[in-house]
Amino acid sequence: MNGCSASGLFKKISLFSAELKQVSSKSIKNLFLNPGIIPRYLKALFCYDMAFESEVSVSGQCVKSESAEFVILGDFEELHDRIAGNKERFKKNIDSINKTGDAKITIGISRYNFARLNKIAEFSMSLLEKKIDLSSIELKLFPVKDLPQNFISYVENIKKHIDTERINIFFYDDKLMEILNTVGLHAKVNPGREKDLLRLLGIISEQVLIGPQTIVFDPFHRCNAKCQHCWVHTPEVKHPEEFLNRKFDFELFKKIIDDASNMMTDGIILQGDGEPLMYDKFMPMLRYAKGKGLGVLFFTNGILLDEEKAKEIIELGVNEIYCSFPAGSPEVYEKIASIQPSQTFYKIRDNLKNFMALRRESGKNTPRLIISHVIHNMNYHELVEMASIDADIASDAVRFYLIRLDVMNRFLQLKPEQVDTIKEQIPAVSEILKKKNIEFIDNFEFQLNHYDEKTGAWSKDFFLNHGCTIGWYFNLIPAKYDMSFCCHLRTVGYLDKKPFKEVWNSAEYWRWRRQAKYLKENKNARFANGQVMYDEHCDHCDNHQTIIKVLNELKKYDLYKYY
Repeated sequence: MNGCSASGLFKKISLFSAELKQVSSKSIKNLFLNPGIIPRYLKALFCYDMAFESEVSVSGQCVKSESAEFVILGDFEELHDRIAGNKERFKKNIDSINKTGDAKITIGISRYNFARLNKIAEFSMSLLEKKIDLSSIELKLFPVKDLPQNFISYVENIKKHIDTERINIFFYDDKLMEILNTVGLHAKVNPGREKDLLRLLGIISEQVLIGPQTIVFDPFHRCNAKCQHCWVHTPEVKHPEEFLNRKFDFELFKKIIDDASNMMTDGIILQGDGEPLMYDKFMPMLRYAKGKGLGVLFFTNGILLDEEKAKEIIELGVNEIYCSFPAGSPEVYEKIASIQPSQTFYKIRDNLKNFMALRRESGKNTPRLIISHVIHNMNYHELVEMASIDADIASDAVRFYLIRLDVMNRFLQLKPEQVDTIKEQIPAVSEILKKKNIEFIDNFEFQLNHYDEKTGAWSKDFFLNHGCTIGWYFNLIPAKYDMSFCCHLRTVGYLDKKPFKEVWNSAEYWRWRRQAKYLKENKNARFANGQVMYDEHCDHCDNHQTIIKVLNELKKYDLYKYY
C-alpha cells in the first residue's frame, strides 16, 4: 500500500487539512483534556494506508482509458445515462452488443456506481449470454477506515468471476479513490462516526450504502387532544372511521424492524397521526425495536404519561421522549387542545415533573426529555411562560418550533408584529433555560431568520438552492403501509406488498433521491402516489435540521466539493 510513501503522505496531508480546519480554541482545549486524541491524529496522518487506482489491474496493468468497444456504466438505463450524460446511448450499446457475436465490454467505475459493481458485472455477463450470480461478492463497508483497500479487493474479486477476455474494467471517474480515501481517513480519526460518513458518501455517490438514520412510524390514528395546529386532528378536519380505526399491524412492524436492524438503521420514532400511548401495541413495538439494537424514541402529548407508564419506559431504556406542550398557561392550553379542559395543563406538567423525578431515582440519564412548543398566533406571547414551566419540570432540552402551515390550519399564521414579539422574548427564554442547564435546541433561529411574512414559510429558498438530502436519512411509514420519502406522504413503496429493504434499494427510490438532491431542476417530478417533489409543505420542512446538519458535515469533512 501507499500509506507511508512520500506521494501517499503528500496526498494525506492534503486530505488531512479538512481535519485541521476544525481547530479552534475550544477544540484545542479538548485536545489537552483528552490527550489520547493527539496520538490518534498523528497515527492517522502518518500510518493510514491509502489506496489508489494503480492497485486495480487487468492482466497486471491498470487500465486508464476505454479499450473496449462498448462501455457499460450501470445495470439499468437511468444509472448508465446519469454517469454518461448521454441519453439513449445505453439502449444503443445493448442493441449493438446483442448483434455482435464477439462483443467486448468495458465497465467504467464511477463514484455513482462503485457499490453496485457486482450487479453491473452480472449484467455485463448476461449481455454475453453468460449467467452468473455475484450477490455473495459485496463491498465490505466496515471498518470504514479500510474502505479504499476493501474496494480494491472487491474489484479484484469480481474480476476473478467474470470473463476478463471480453470484459474490461477501468476508472471512468478519476476522483473516486480520492473520495474513498477522504472518507476512510476521517473514519480513522473519528471511528464513532462510521455510519454518518457512509451516509455522507451515499449522498455524494447517489447510492444507499446502509439504511436510513431514522424510520418514523404512525402506529395509531386516534388522539386525545386534537390541537388546533395539528394538520391531522385540527377540529375542522373530519376523518372517516376507517382512518380513525387504523392500527399498525405488529407482525409487519417486526419484519420492517428486522430489515432496519440488518441495514444499520440508527433508530425509530413512534409518533402519530394520533397519540401513540393510546395504542395497545405501543410498548411491544418499543421493546421489539430495542431488542433489535435500534434506538427508540417517541412523541406524546404527555396526558397518558402516568407513573406506571413512566417507570416502564425508563426501565426499557428508551432514548428520548418528545412531549408536545403548546402553551404556557392553562387558559391558552384549553383553547389549543380543543377537547381537553384547562386542568389538563397541570396534569401534563405534573406527569413530566414526576417522570424526571423517577428517572433521577433510577440513576439513569435516559430517556432524555425534550419539550416541544409549536408556536402560532394563539400562543406566540407565552414563550417566557413556557420556558419557566420547562425549567420547573427540569427537562433535558426545549424546542420552539414555528407552526407548519397547510390549508387546514392557515388561520393560525403569525402576523409580522407577532413574529417581532417572539423575537423579543428569545433572550429571556435563553436565560431561563441556561440557568437550569437545559439545552435550547437551535432550530428556532433558522426558522425566524428565513420567515416569509406573506406566506408563513421558513425554508423555501434554502432547500431549493441547496437540494434535499433527506432520502438518505429518513422514512415515514403510516399505518396504511404506504412508505413515504418524507413527512408529507410522498409514497415510494407499499410495505404490505414489498419488504422494506427491497423498497429502500429499488431503482425507483434511487431516482427520487437523485431528483430531490437536485430539487430546483426536479420540482415537478412525481412520487408513486402522484405527489409532486416540491410543494408548499417543503416551505415548512420538518426535516430542515437534518438537512442543514448534513450540508454542514459535508463541508466539515471536506466532502462538499464532491456534492
